[in-house]
Amino acid sequence: MTSKKKPRLARGLEDLMESPRGLDKILPIEGRGEPLLVETRLLDLNPKQPRSHFDDNELASLAESIKENGLIQPLVVSVKNEAEGRYQLISGERRLKAAQRLNLDKIPVFIRELSGEPGEELWLAMAENINREDLNPIEEAEAFARLEKELGKTHQEIASRFGRRERSSVTNSVRLLKLPDFIKDDIRFGRLSAGHGRALLSLADQSLLSDIRGEVLSKKLSVRQTESLVRKLNRKKTDPKSPSEEQAYYEALSTGFSRQLRGLKVKINFLAQPNKLEILYSSQEELEWLMSKFGVEPV
Repeated sequence: MTSKKKPRLARGLEDLMESPRGLDKILPIEGRGEPLLVETRLLDLNPKQPRSHFDDNELASLAESIKENGLIQPLVVSVKNEAEGRYQLISGERRLKAAQRLNLDKIPVFIRELSGEPGEELWLAMAENINREDLNPIEEAEAFARLEKELGKTHQEIASRFGRRERSSVTNSVRLLKLPDFIKDDIRFGRLSAGHGRALLSLADQSLLSDIRGEVLSKKLSVRQTESLVRKLNRKKTDPKSPSEEQAYYEALSTGFSRQLRGLKVKINFLAQPNKLEILYSSQEELEWLMSKFGVEPV
């Protein structure tokens, strides 16, 4: 009875560990060219890697998965130094780090030929990470910003390249970088979402961010609830019970109006939405005088 062979891409830890050192046999993989088993020591990290954070628990979990099931998805690399047999990683740093935890001598990779286009390594690393949903919102925003700054790409070009329907999706992503570091870390580590971040960006008084952030986290407010809270705070200006320069200005303005209107009481409510200016009269005679003052004909 002939035993069934394991799929070449799903070989377990034992298969990889028992591969002869120096093995360079090409393994055909449909749709992605041909992968190659290379020594992990010959792989150099990608300096354009958009992903900056690798969770230790995730790496441990991935290492355990590789140990049990093999490395299902090869890394993507380019030839860095053909004479020395060195490769540069384009994507798959998390998988490489997990494999290194297992002390694997060899790891399957796809060889990607580069065209020499400026920033191509960043483009390719971005595409791989976005397709695999490996980037958190801040890492994605940072990568978009790098494409804009280093390569002069417009938000429309970036959106088109990565299959975004609207240019605004890239613009809104990059706006997250305007947040202070402690809020960006909340988003980076999943304590807040990108939606929360965009809501907090619209807070008129950014000095309140720390307090609002604490309230959002402690009360587990949704994005919509956070937006509502920010709108409420933006509408709330000076406490009307506490005298302020703004209040004094409008009170003086009301007095000026009153003097020009025969002493009629004038109120300016600058806290209302929309703002209000009211002229109070107490008799028909005063109303008719106001009508003549403003050139209003009787109906």
